[in-house]
Amino acid sequence: MNCIKYLSAIALLAVIILPACKKEKTSAEPSITSIRNYAASPNDTVVTSITPGQWVVIHGQNLKNALHIRFDGIEASFNYGNFADDMAVVQIPSVIPFNGIPADLLNTVTYVTTAGTTIYQFNFNYPAPVITGINNETFFPGDSIYILGSSFFLVQSVQFAGANITKYNVDSMGTRIGFVCPPVNEVPGGIITVVAKGGTATTTKTYAVGKPSIFSISNENPNAGDSVYIYGAAYKDIQSFVFAGTTISSYKISPDYSSIGFVCPTLLASGIVTITTLYGTASTTYNVNDITTGMIGNFEWGSLFGYQWYGGSSLASGDPLLPGNSSQYMRLSGGPMNSGDGASWTTAIPLGAAQWVPASNLSDLPENWAIKFEMSVPQPWNGATLVIASNINDYIYRFEPWNTTSGAVKFSTKDWTTVTIPLSSFRAKSSAGDGRGAALSDLTKLIGPSGKSGMFLYMHNYGTSVTETGYYAGFDNVRVVKIK
Repeated sequence: MNCIKYLSAIALLAVIILPACKKEKTSAEPSITSIRNYAASPNDTVVTSITPGQWVVIHGQNLKNALHIRFDGIEASFNYGNFADDMAVVQIPSVIPFNGIPADLLNTVTYVTTAGTTIYQFNFNYPAPVITGINNETFFPGDSIYILGSSFFLVQSVQFAGANITKYNVDSMGTRIGFVCPPVNEVPGGIITVVAKGGTATTTKTYAVGKPSIFSISNENPNAGDSVYIYGAAYKDIQSFVFAGTTISSYKISPDYSSIGFVCPTLLASGIVTITTLYGTASTTYNVNDITTGMIGNFEWGSLFGYQWYGGSSLASGDPLLPGNSSQYMRLSGGPMNSGDGASWTTAIPLGAAQWVPASNLSDLPENWAIKFEMSVPQPWNGATLVIASNINDYIYRFEPWNTTSGAVKFSTKDWTTVTIPLSSFRAKSSAGDGRGAALSDLTKLIGPSGKSGMFLYMHNYGTSVTETGYYAGFDNVRVVKIK
């Protein structure tokens, strides 16, 4: 009887143990032996490095009951329908913030099943870094600089404008590198170079600490007491500011250092504008407070008067609608214009022949020379075009300050202001319309082989309907000067 009970106990124990042994065998920990490209043969090769977003086949054992598959610690989504015990098809996450991955997780696949975890080492194909620009190209020592781009992963070195940057921060997605601009003596100027895990990125453009530049001047021939604005860049840490030979000691600089405003003192001479900062000097190539150089017509009695006494315009002085100009000037005024109205003999300021460009400079690029004049528009102007033409008339310029990128607006000015029109802005007549053809590339096509020509400024309506407004404007000191 005891023997029977003993045998029964052994049999029961075997029944309990055998299923347990079988379960242990089917729940072994996973292992990975290789990773292949997920593609039809013969492209299903073993890969030694992988790329974010790539589909791969993980080969190994005990892979079917996966709970998590992580690439560099980042979860991958998967479908059990793509699994077998010895393989798993999975897409690597397309976005992996490599810069935020702990060092011990870089270049790893972590495979977790119900039975355990395995970690497989591999290499990523890090994308090559790309530099698209910087956050502010007018920068100064102490400014926060950001190099913008992509794939700044595991950055090894940064060269910026001739400086070796040793302290920098890179965001987790590798889209920007931030640092503080070093002192000016450490930033002589140069390209940007970033060396990252995926390669080296270099700019062709060179960068330097903000050297000042002058783009335009609101009024180049101001009266004492007029507000004048210089527009450009990098007006920080100004050491000296000279306007027509007069030192300007009181001025206001815009928060972004792109303009300087001042009240014009009494000027005693003509001359250039010079602005010197800690980082460089900017000067105009042309004089201000100058009503003689390159003059086509200044409308003062004398050899530079210019006006030809016809055309529908009028010589004026002291017009209460055109304050701020104590000299003589020309006035163009008229009501709304019908389609096609306006010509160089009816709504015009005709100017006599004068030397636009010296004969010795006729081979210069048209962009090196510009027509300039002072203008005041006290009443809204919309629809009529101010045409500027020479005697040859094959090329014209259509001045339409009311025609903006967002549509037509009613244009006016607060005071007298300087208009600058590079001669390269003149365009030929074409099927698209007057002044809508090819840009001027040869000065002689505009002003002939001698460089001497008359000039016409006249209103014309190129529209198909009546202009929304008329026009009332003053013009003074029409000239052609070298700007480059």
